[in-house]
Amino acid sequence: MNHHQTQAFVLRTTDYGERDIIVTFLGRDTGRFSAIARSAKTSRKRFPGSLQPLRRLNASFTTRARNDLATLTDAQVITDYPGIELDLEKISIASYATEIVRETCREGDEASEVFDLLEELFSQLSSNSATLSESRTLLCRFELHLLEAHGAMPSLDGCARCGLAANTLQKFMASRLGEGLICPDCRRQGEPLGLLAPNALRLLHAYINDDIISDDLLTDEPARSQARRVIDTSLAQILERELKSRSMLTMLGLA
Repeated sequence: MNHHQTQAFVLRTTDYGERDIIVTFLGRDTGRFSAIARSAKTSRKRFPGSLQPLRRLNASFTTRARNDLATLTDAQVITDYPGIELDLEKISIASYATEIVRETCREGDEASEVFDLLEELFSQLSSNSATLSESRTLLCRFELHLLEAHGAMPSLDGCARCGLAANTLQKFMASRLGEGLICPDCRRQGEPLGLLAPNALRLLHAYINDDIISDDLLTDEPARSQARRVIDTSLAQILERELKSRSMLTMLGLA
């Protein structure tokens, strides 16, 4: 029997029989893994308040040879990010981030960068009283950095296919396949591309570089919509299904 410990976020819980729960975690040192929490449904003393999303935990678990499912032995809350669960916009963003991480991280993959992105997002949501524009910015930055962590970042500095610098292009066109910028010479016959306004490209750069964003960019709705579309087409390349939490973001005007 092997003993392990890691900081972790709960990505999902599933009832297993009458007493147990199977928990899917993202561990900073272990990546995504699943563990069975014995008697978690029937005992208030075991794992009190810890097997919930939006908690950073110290999780201890054991594994056995030839057994893929670990056994959770202890889970202690380190941080519970107060304020998120009392605000509809904040909990919607946090729930979406949890779901997209769950759907894009695979067991066995190194995930410390993604773990840190999730921790930073939760911390920012917990500490800030954000306007709608600021919440949108926070979300887009998280998504672009997540794409970067998965090697799926759209090309914003030049053509995704030949590398031609963006500042040499007379107009900007974006791939509908999530690649980012495509120059006229690399456009395939009949290939649909989306026109990208200069302000949309500036906005995407500001998101990924964590720059202060000017009011003229924040209030340029066509540019924001185009930037949003670039992010969405890139995310579609690493997602296998529609995310349930996305509909709430759309309803709130966050995505």
